[in-house]
Amino acid sequence: MKLKCEMCGAEIKEDNSYDLGNEKICEDCYLDHVMPQNPCDPMAQSATDRFVDTFGEIKPENLLEDQKKVYEFIKTRGKVTTMEVMQKFSMREGDLRQILIVLRRLKLAKGRKISDKVYWVPWDYPG
Repeated sequence: MKLKCEMCGAEIKEDNSYDLGNEKICEDCYLDHVMPQNPCDPMAQSATDRFVDTFGEIKPENLLEDQKKVYEFIKTRGKVTTMEVMQKFSMREGDLRQILIVLRRLKLAKGRKISDKVYWVPWDYPG
C-alpha cells in the first residue's frame, strides 16, 4: 500500500516507511530526524581547517554540482533564506542543510541574522 510521508509529502510504500511518534515518514526524513547536522559545529570546523591547512583551499569550482548551484545562487543574490533556496532548486530541507554545512565549513557561505530573519550570505558579506 502506498502512502505519503507526513513530513515531506513524498509517496512511499508502507513497508518502506518509518514510525516517528504517530507519523509515518520516509527514510530521508527519518535520517534527518535521528542524525541532525549542525552547521556551527566547532569540532567539525576545526577538522576542516586542519584539512585545508594540509591539502590546500577548496575552491568553488571544485564543489559538487548541487553545492556549486547553491553557492552561486547565494553569491549572485547576496543574501537568501533557506526557503528561497529550497524553492529555487526544488530541494528537501535535509539535502539543502547538508550543502549549507559544506559551504559553511569551507568558509564560502554563512548564516547571518538581518533584521528579524536569518539569511545565507557569502562568507565575505560586508553587512
